[in-house]
Amino acid sequence: MTDAAAERRRRRLRRLLFKVHKWAGLLAGFWLLVLGATGIVLDHDEWRWARQITVPQSWVSPTVARLLPATRMRYVAVDSNDTRRWIGGSERGLWWTEDGGKVWLPVEFSGLDGEVPQVTSLVSREDGLAGVYLATDDGIWVTTDHGRRAARAFLDGVFVHQMTTGSTADELVGIVGHDRVFRLDLRDPGAVTYQSFHDVQVSGLPEHVSLYRFVFDLHFGYGIGNRTVSTLLNDYAGFALIVLAVSGFLFWWFPRRWRRATHAIDAQYKKGVFNWLYRCHAPIVGLLALLPIGYLALTAIPMSHVGGFGTWAQDVMLPRRALTPVYQYGSLRGELDHVVAYPNDKRRLSVGTRFGVLHTFDGGKTWQADAAVPRSRGNLFRVGAATFFSDIGSHFFRPADDEGWQPLEGLLTGVTHGVQVGEQWLLKNSQGFHLGTLDGGLEPSDIAVMPALPGSTLYLFLIEIHVGLIVHRQFKWVNDLVSVFALLLVITGPILWWRTKWR
Repeated sequence: MTDAAAERRRRRLRRLLFKVHKWAGLLAGFWLLVLGATGIVLDHDEWRWARQITVPQSWVSPTVARLLPATRMRYVAVDSNDTRRWIGGSERGLWWTEDGGKVWLPVEFSGLDGEVPQVTSLVSREDGLAGVYLATDDGIWVTTDHGRRAARAFLDGVFVHQMTTGSTADELVGIVGHDRVFRLDLRDPGAVTYQSFHDVQVSGLPEHVSLYRFVFDLHFGYGIGNRTVSTLLNDYAGFALIVLAVSGFLFWWFPRRWRRATHAIDAQYKKGVFNWLYRCHAPIVGLLALLPIGYLALTAIPMSHVGGFGTWAQDVMLPRRALTPVYQYGSLRGELDHVVAYPNDKRRLSVGTRFGVLHTFDGGKTWQADAAVPRSRGNLFRVGAATFFSDIGSHFFRPADDEGWQPLEGLLTGVTHGVQVGEQWLLKNSQGFHLGTLDGGLEPSDIAVMPALPGSTLYLFLIEIHVGLIVHRQFKWVNDLVSVFALLLVITGPILWWRTKWR
C-alpha cells in the first residue's frame, strides 16, 4: 500500500470516528450532563442541604418513596421513667414527644436560628432525656430541658460521623472523617485525643471479593483509592461530564448559528472561540476524565439491572489481592464507618468497615476480621452491655463482651439503633420499631409513631432523576444506551485528540 493510500484510509477512519464521537455526544450529551450533576450531589452524604431540602412526595415514585421512612428517624432515646417521652433524630433533624409519638415537635438547637444539623448518633448517659449527647455534622450537642432543646457541647463545626460511649461512663468515642477515632473525656473537655490507623496489619480478611461488591464500590466511589480519593475521582467525572456536554454542544451549535447570522463573523473571533472550546473539551478536561468516566459508564450498566446482575455477580469471585490497593487494608484511612469501645479497656476497639467488623486489642496496631458476622458493610453499635451488627438481610447481637454473636429474629431491614425498655428491647429500623427480647425474637410494635415529616428529601429526588425513574421505570434501558455512548466517547476521544493535541 502506498503512503497516499494509507493516508486516505487514515482520513476515512478519522472522519468515521469523528462522526461516531459527534453523534454519540449529541444524542447522549444532555442526559450525561444530568447524570454528572446529580452524581456529584449523591456522592456527598455530608451535604446537609440535599438531605434537608424537601420536594412534594408526589415527585418520587413508589420505588424511591419506600426509602422515606428511614430518613425520618434513625436514632432514638427513651425516658426510662416515662416511656411516652422520646427524642428521635436523623439527617433531617431531631424531634421530641411526650405522648408516644402522637405529636412530635422539633428540638430547638440554641443559636442556629431555625437551622438544624444532621444527627448521626445519640448517646444516653442518664435515665431522662436531658444530658443526651448528639453527634451531628456540626459537632457534639447535648440536650437540655427534658430533651426539648440542645446546646453546643464540643467539637464545633466538626462532622462527627458516629459516636458511642467510651471506656468509662465519662468518655465519648466517635469517628471523624471516616479516618480518625476520637476520645473525649467529659470531665476534661479540652483533652480530645485522635487516633488514626494508617499503617496496620489486618488478619482474617476474605481471600475473594464478589464481582457485585467490586462493581458497586467502583460506581459509588469506594473502589479506587481511599474514600477521599475515590470520591474526588467520581466528582471530577461528574464535573467533566457537565463541561464536556456543554462544550461539545457549543462546538456543534456555534457554526450553525454563525451561518444564520445576518452579518459576517470575524474569522479570528471564530478561531479563538473554537480553540478555547477545544482546549476545554479535550486536552484540559477530557483526557483527565477518561478513567473515571470509563469505569462509571461501565459499572452503570449492571447497576441499572441490580436484580439480575446481583444474583449472578454475587457468585463471581475476584481475588482480593488482585484488586486495587484499597482492598488490601494496609491502612484504614477512609474505611471507618462505626466504632464500639469497651469498658475499662482503652486498647480494645471494634470498627465497622467494608469488610464487616474488625477488632483490635492492642490500640489499633493489629486487627482481626470477625468471621462470625457478614464481611460487609452494616450498622455496628452498642447499647449498654449489648453490641449489635445489622446489614440489609442479617442481624446479630452479642449480649456481653465475652460472648459470641447470636442471630436476631423477626427483623427484615437493617437496624440503626435501639434502647432497652424494662426487660424488653426496642430496635429501630426503616420499617419502624420492633419490640421484644433479644433471644426470644422481636415483632413490629406501635409503641411509638414516627414523625410524619412532609415531602421527600431532595437527595431521594435526585436519586429518582439519576436512575431515570422520573421518566419511566423502564428508563434503565435508556441509561444503558447512554452508558454505551459514554464508552464510545471515551474510546474515540483520545484517538481524535492524538492528531490535534492542542489548538
